[in-house]
Amino acid sequence: MLGKMHQIQPILFKDMMQKSEKSIYDEKENINDINVFPIPDGDTGNNMYYTIKAIVKEVNEIDEGNGDEIFQAISKGSFMGAKGNSGIIYSQFLIGVVEHLEKEGLVTPKAFTEALKEGTQFAYESVLNPTEGTILTVMNCITQKAEELITKNLEIDWIEFIDILVQTSRVSLANTKEMLDVLKEANVVDAGAKGFVHILESWQDAIVEQ
Repeated sequence: MLGKMHQIQPILFKDMMQKSEKSIYDEKENINDINVFPIPDGDTGNNMYYTIKAIVKEVNEIDEGNGDEIFQAISKGSFMGAKGNSGIIYSQFLIGVVEHLEKEGLVTPKAFTEALKEGTQFAYESVLNPTEGTILTVMNCITQKAEELITKNLEIDWIEFIDILVQTSRVSLANTKEMLDVLKEANVVDAGAKGFVHILESWQDAIVEQ
């Protein structure tokens, strides 16, 4: 892709959701296998997949020309389809993100940063006792990094912006192993956090390929 890209169209979120569904489908067994927190029930991958599948069902109803409706579809799918602890946290994160973007109109890195702040706040509030070393930590880390990037360069290119957020999420994911004793003992990263990183990577693919 040539030139700088300072905003993306709302309809691109349809592709982002579709790509995240495929990514979690491909990885769900690997995510299930490392699911030891909060309880080792081996279903985090499945829960995240079924949550995203419900979202994609809603966005698939939106025509290419109706990008303004995409955020409402994501919010509806997130609310209706949330499954399990990680699915609920992720769905609340998404609801916060798209509710903010719907008000913004233009999807710039700055607008997305503000949306990440709202989404992360929603995610933390969805849990009775928020625990660091989980999906919440990765959400918070990429939000802080986004704020840092925007402070340095308000006109940052989307490709550079999302690339740095993905890199940040991978580092944060690796650090979860050292943040919770149960993860350290099992020698695994947090399952929900791993799923979230794969989702973010799929968003990056959609943005780069558009």
